[in-house]
Amino acid sequence: MIQKLEILYETLDKLDGINKMSFSFEKFKEINSQIEKILVDLKSNEEKLNSNKSSQEYNNIFNKILNKIDMLETKILPKANLLASFSKSKS
Repeated sequence: MIQKLEILYETLDKLDGINKMSFSFEKFKEINSQIEKILVDLKSNEEKLNSNKSSQEYNNIFNKILNKIDMLETKILPKANLLASFSKSKS
């Protein structure tokens, strides 16, 4: 289960990479889809995840993920929303 959390963290790093380069809404959607799949998988294994709560390694990874999500939300969400509104207005 910890491996899946690490994969989630690495996938969040990909979003950060998009932000540092020329922001691509298509890449954003692709990586966001990958994150959604990982989260669905984690949710389906929630019982195992809950049993590992006391693990220090689990806590460290989980805290890194939360910090990364907060940082990405601040940086990327405004860009994604702006591009989504532009793409809707062109339709």
